Amino acid sequence: MKYLKLALIAATAAIFIAACGQAANTPVANNTAPKANQNAAAPAPTLNPAPVAEADLGKELYAKNCMICHKDSGKGGKVTIEGKSIDPDDITTAKMKEKADEKFVGYINEGFPDDGMPAFKDKLTADQVKAIIKHIRTLQGS
Repeated sequence: MKYLKLALIAATAAIFIAACGQAANTPVANNTAPKANQNAAAPAPTLNPAPVAEADLGKELYAKNCMICHKDSGKGGKVTIEGKSIDPDDITTAKMKEKADEKFVGYINEGFPDDGMPAFKDKLTADQVKAIIKHIRTLQGS
């Protein structure tokens, strides 16, 4: 009787082990219907940031690079930077508002060294300059 119980336990264990091993190797049936045109590429992510993101970027870059001289309002005014007294332009005037964006690109990239404005062409990308100009336009009420 002992041997019969032992044989029954061994057989049950063998069946259990075999069943577990078989389940791991059994392929899972895919019951989903095939998609139309499975080889079609996924849509490309949007390359242009949302306008809100560009506005936020422009405001942040303006604060970091321009605000020290042109103030948060864009009004400018006398300021001393590194021991040099300068009088940055008010970029909110009607005259500045009429200037094309390309003019501002030139001003930002090349600067006005004699007037104390540094050139940013080696510090800012074209997209960053564009974002700053967009923020300047908001300061101008555009």
